[in-house]
Amino acid sequence: MRRVRPNAIPRRSVVLATVAAAIVASPFAVVLTGSDPRPTDRHRDLPTTAIEQVGLAELTTTVLDLAGSGLSAAGVRLPDIDPLEVPPMVDGRPVGVAVQHLVRDNPLKMVAFTWERPVDASMLLRARNGDGSWGEWTKLAPVHADGTPSPEHPMGTEPVWVGDATEVQVAMTDHGLAIPAAEPAAGGLVELGIGTASTVIKTLLTVALGAVKATLISPESLLSLGSSLLSPLLGGPSVVARAQWGADESVRCSQPTFSPAIRGAIVHHTAGNNDYTPAQSAEIVRGIYAYHARTLRWCDIGYNALVDKYGQIFEGAFGGLDRNVEGTHTGGFNKSTVGVSMIGNLDQAAPSAAMVSAVARFLRWRLNRAGVNPAGTAQLTAESFSDSKFRAGAQTDLPAISGHRDYNNTSCPGELGYSALGPIRAMVAGAAPEAETPPPSQAPVPSDPSASPAPEPSASPAPEPSASPAPPVSR
Repeated sequence: MRRVRPNAIPRRSVVLATVAAAIVASPFAVVLTGSDPRPTDRHRDLPTTAIEQVGLAELTTTVLDLAGSGLSAAGVRLPDIDPLEVPPMVDGRPVGVAVQHLVRDNPLKMVAFTWERPVDASMLLRARNGDGSWGEWTKLAPVHADGTPSPEHPMGTEPVWVGDATEVQVAMTDHGLAIPAAEPAAGGLVELGIGTASTVIKTLLTVALGAVKATLISPESLLSLGSSLLSPLLGGPSVVARAQWGADESVRCSQPTFSPAIRGAIVHHTAGNNDYTPAQSAEIVRGIYAYHARTLRWCDIGYNALVDKYGQIFEGAFGGLDRNVEGTHTGGFNKSTVGVSMIGNLDQAAPSAAMVSAVARFLRWRLNRAGVNPAGTAQLTAESFSDSKFRAGAQTDLPAISGHRDYNNTSCPGELGYSALGPIRAMVAGAAPEAETPPPSQAPVPSDPSASPAPEPSASPAPEPSASPAPPVSR
């Protein structure tokens, strides 16, 4: 998948005044989540996140009109076509764009695309709504992993939440150039690559289409996990802990690795869909966990924390939010940083006030524990990573709260997410403590009265263990 440097788009401002009042230093002093990392009770009946993979070449091919389908507006175009090489088409229609059509009886929930050998292509996805109409095309962002893809280390896109949709279409392009196709008037199979001698199209047909798999991720809804809805962090905001959003610890294939110190924070977005409910946020987190740990084989979810548009904060990587757990969120800079991801595509929509203030609440607490000045800079040493903006061994001096794009060649956390970093820094550095905003009424994980009570609060964080000999792969 091609890694593209972010375009120079004018940044839109986020109004600080609308969200400054929401930042807090929580008065709770109850549970220091993760001071002593503990697995979820494996005796509980944890619903399994199903993952199905199907090759794009195995799916039905549909031909769409470039303009009428919305693909032209999404930046897709066709190669030059020789009309003399195009036979009569069905109903006299011209050549269109070949897309792969996938239908299931049950909700698809989340969709990503993966490959195990080098692929130079990008994908756009749309889902059919309940009323039969098609949603807008979403450009799928690549997951930035190091090395060459292989069966042992596959690569892929970020997963997209499609919810209850049972039908999706995907268009494959190279620099926006799509595969031309047509339905012969005489009937029969769709003719692909028709009327063009483009080497790009030939590569898409002979390599990419056969290598890419649609990865369908189906997290089950949670009904009764966790001892309470939220776990208050000692001196900080309340979070939905791993046990509460249903992390199956048997999925993890390694113990966490810890850095000696935290020097900064890196903000991301999941690049998925912005249309989800508070309850579905937990399903999204479970789906990302299954995809990162099982499909991409990172052993755990890559982010240290995730925040949804309703202001809910989810515990990410195992090991404790108050400890220096090395995630797999920013290739070359996972060490000594905490990675926070905002759930949604922040190129398409600005982060909500609740999301911005929740990110600020969490980072205010986390950086304060680490002794990091949020208005200062983070001095980090770059490790080797193919998509890094810095050579291995280089010293960085970027803001203590930075975006993924500051370190890697990516557009993450989206243009509108990146614009929110200024207000986030200002709130983390200067907002006065106030009462915490109550959680949304539609809870992601209902309380389970039969669950074990929460542990007693810790007086101080436990000492950092030594690093694990088998850390997750870099992202």
